[in-house]
Amino acid sequence: MVSADKSEPLIGVTVVEKGTTNGISTDTKGEFALNVAGNQRVTLVVSYIGFKAQELDVAPDQARLDIRLAANTAALDEVVVIGYGTVKKRDLTGSVYSVKSDDIVQTPTHNAIEAIQGRVPGADIVRTSGAAGANSSISIRGTRSINNAGTGAASGIDRNGPLTIIDGFQGGNIADLNPNDIESIEVLKDASSTAIYGAQGANGVIIVTTKKGAAGKVRVAYNGYYGVNTYRFPESRTGQDYLNLRREAWRTTGDWNSPDDDAKIFPEVGEYAAVQAGQWVDWVDLVKRNGTQQNHSVSLRGGSDNTKVFASAGYFREEGMLRNNDYDRYNLRLNVDQNISKIIKTGFLSQITYFKQDNRQNPLGQATSLSPLGVPYDANGAINTYPIAADQSRVSPLADERGPYVARDNTIRTNIIANGYLEVTPVKGLSLRSNFGTNLTFSRRGIYNDRTSLTQASNRTSVSSTENNFSRFYNWDNIISYNKDFGDHNFTLTGITNYIQSDNDNTYASGTNQLLASQLFYDLSATSTSVTRTIRSPYVGSKNMAYAGRLNYSYKGKYLLTLTGRYDGASRLAAGNKWDFFPSAAVGWNISDEAFLKDFEKLNNLKLRASYGVAGNYAIDPYGTQSVLSASTRMGFGDVPATAYLFQATVGNPNLGWEKSATTDIGLDLGMFNNRVSATVDVYDTRTSDILLLRPLPISSGVSQVYENIGATRNRGIEFALTTQNIQAKDFKWSSTITFSRNIEEITRLISGTDIIASSNPESNSLLLGHPIRSFYTYKKLGIWQTNEADIAAQYKLGNYTFKPGDIKLLDLNGDYTFTAADQMYIGSNVPKWVAGFQNTFTYKGFDLNMFWFARYGQMINAEFLGRYNTAGSGNGPAIIDYWTPENPTNDFPRPRRGTTLSSYQGYTGYQALNFVDGSYLKLRTLTLGYTIPKGIAGKAFLESARIYATASNLFVLAKSHLIKDYDPERGGSESTPLSRQFILGVNLNF
Repeated sequence: MVSADKSEPLIGVTVVEKGTTNGISTDTKGEFALNVAGNQRVTLVVSYIGFKAQELDVAPDQARLDIRLAANTAALDEVVVIGYGTVKKRDLTGSVYSVKSDDIVQTPTHNAIEAIQGRVPGADIVRTSGAAGANSSISIRGTRSINNAGTGAASGIDRNGPLTIIDGFQGGNIADLNPNDIESIEVLKDASSTAIYGAQGANGVIIVTTKKGAAGKVRVAYNGYYGVNTYRFPESRTGQDYLNLRREAWRTTGDWNSPDDDAKIFPEVGEYAAVQAGQWVDWVDLVKRNGTQQNHSVSLRGGSDNTKVFASAGYFREEGMLRNNDYDRYNLRLNVDQNISKIIKTGFLSQITYFKQDNRQNPLGQATSLSPLGVPYDANGAINTYPIAADQSRVSPLADERGPYVARDNTIRTNIIANGYLEVTPVKGLSLRSNFGTNLTFSRRGIYNDRTSLTQASNRTSVSSTENNFSRFYNWDNIISYNKDFGDHNFTLTGITNYIQSDNDNTYASGTNQLLASQLFYDLSATSTSVTRTIRSPYVGSKNMAYAGRLNYSYKGKYLLTLTGRYDGASRLAAGNKWDFFPSAAVGWNISDEAFLKDFEKLNNLKLRASYGVAGNYAIDPYGTQSVLSASTRMGFGDVPATAYLFQATVGNPNLGWEKSATTDIGLDLGMFNNRVSATVDVYDTRTSDILLLRPLPISSGVSQVYENIGATRNRGIEFALTTQNIQAKDFKWSSTITFSRNIEEITRLISGTDIIASSNPESNSLLLGHPIRSFYTYKKLGIWQTNEADIAAQYKLGNYTFKPGDIKLLDLNGDYTFTAADQMYIGSNVPKWVAGFQNTFTYKGFDLNMFWFARYGQMINAEFLGRYNTAGSGNGPAIIDYWTPENPTNDFPRPRRGTTLSSYQGYTGYQALNFVDGSYLKLRTLTLGYTIPKGIAGKAFLESARIYATASNLFVLAKSHLIKDYDPERGGSESTPLSRQFILGVNLNF
């Protein structure tokens, strides 16, 4: 057994008698011996990674075979989807990473973006919530734009997020797709690959290709799974742990000395009796439950040479880990491709998605902080609205669960995608194609909160509201492409016109004190007339037009050039600034094709890439360049009312122009050992200038702020991906993929050359030069003042207060032995230093095992639940909070003190810093064990193939900080809807 090109022996080639398990592998000389039963001719299947498989018809008396395997260049000939076209992987000059369907469905989820987490270098993907039906956020190569204005639900465009293209059309939402319908996802990252989309692709592009029909018999597939979700959330204090907290808080002020004083520290009626009886309440345990997930998908695929059809139907349901939090989604898809003649082809790609979702107010904050000595249920088992007899101001964490007419937040939404194309190829190499896409979204959100619900308990009035939204998004592209070979030269010219239009109608109405709770958010005319009802019905629309061209040139397949230019116009910018030109250029060199590398036999592919380009962004809302008037009735002439018209807070700027991001990218692609080892690495530098930023204005101007092009940011980093086929034996195979991304993000210029400290929530809303956009700004906590530091602590003052052991120890930035705003500083960011993924896939005969690890390192999170530390000992808090006592000299949290809160006692100055912790973590993202039933057995059930599997998601999480050991830091620190563990059983059936 030798290679066809070099006549070298091939070791480990698999030779199997077709239709049986009778097989063997070649030895170190490339030889094998295989015994077959009977005297009939047999077919041998010969396969080896990196080479084309062969089938040989062999006579039973044939004693010797000379087999030559040809190298398989399929990896390089693989077609990669790019903007408005496709190219072979070997001809690619931009930074594009592709994920195929097999990898997408390895993570059972309703959202394909979550499924590719950690699998795409340069893409930072996190699950934004543990609520039922929640989606994931994605940023590609960091955040460039400071202002994060969106363009409306219909467009699916986030000004700091990537553009989504589904089957060549803009305006879709990946969250609406059934992951089982997806053929591939391509992520375009550098300016060369995204420039064809102009401003739309300034933050990267995600191209989704759904499955299409295929000629041949109709194939039916069913994929389904069912699973259980469980919470990861810190436990609250109960029993002795809570008793110790209250004792210490009273001991600090000299009011408790021994257990004999316990009756004194529980002065409320019934409290001490409950302590003595051990009547502790774990509120967190009461509000949560095990959630469930189930997914069912059926697809049909078939057609003839002229007509190809793919159809599917899907249903996904998730019951959240909090009651009254559920999500249902229904999908229908129909893709049809039709050859009208030899030169005319048309197609229709459509999808209908309907979902209904019930959300709820987060009860975990109340459950974490409420005293564990309440009475959750009355004698009849009904929920007590006020479980603490002495506290009629705080309702039970279970308050919203008392019945169907206490709290409702219900959303229903229908999304219709109807896209069509017509393609004409009049002569060889020339293609004319017109795409027209529509994306229509209808939604209604209704909210009702009773006067004793969690939301309204503080003001004791019921509130009802309903919001209806109708969004339309239209996308019309015309593409002309011409490909021609001239000897060693190959040219592909592409010309494009692109028109998009977004329209959004919204109607909102709300009222208070609904007549009957059972009316919920319906018939708002029944709300009270003593308070003004609110009615709004705005319309928002925008348009974009663009002209683009691209040249792809190749000389001998070794030297590659891509030139792209796009002239983009946006209606939301002011006259004279609507249009701009965005160019890019990229070169590639297939070094492995050069003669001087011919002796490097183990090298299959070596390509060097380089690109530079400029992309635009118009990160403002529609009408953001205009000054808008609003009516006010607060004016009168004597007793005669009159309407006054005032400018809104944000004044228009007719000189507002484009943000621009210039990106340099250098990449290297490598393949070795018959492509058993493949790698790609990219180094990039993106500089964004003329950032659209809200500038505060003097009060004397009569308005408060204006958009101007007054900022700059920089993102630079490195991305790496390595795939190896470690073992390729007859029965056992092992492959691995590692991805790594490091992005350094910083603000390089602001209007005044100094930091902008926000007036509201400066800890998380400030803009800091030299640091990421999403940075944290507050005091830097060094620990807790210890007993042996009493003399040093006493040197620090705040007014007349001197610090003492047990107080928070802060960094005195200016060295003046007191603490003011001047001592606040940058303490960290939620932007990680690096992100990595590590996937291993093992197969043994019919068994397969997949392990995927994911890590985010160097991020800081705002762990909100740590702010629930009850310093007075009167309420509850997370049990993981380790507080200082003379016997427990921790550096985590200050000493509890009766009658205080974190914000009311000077010794707790800098308490804001307690929440900010290192959010670095490593998790076993998915672990899947599957078994494919032998074809002989599956065939008896009329199945072509059948696989059963079990998957555990988020099974193991190792956090760097001990303060979040019972919390999944991917959530980002929010205490509402934390992330869960999932345990799933599923099947894949093909008929």
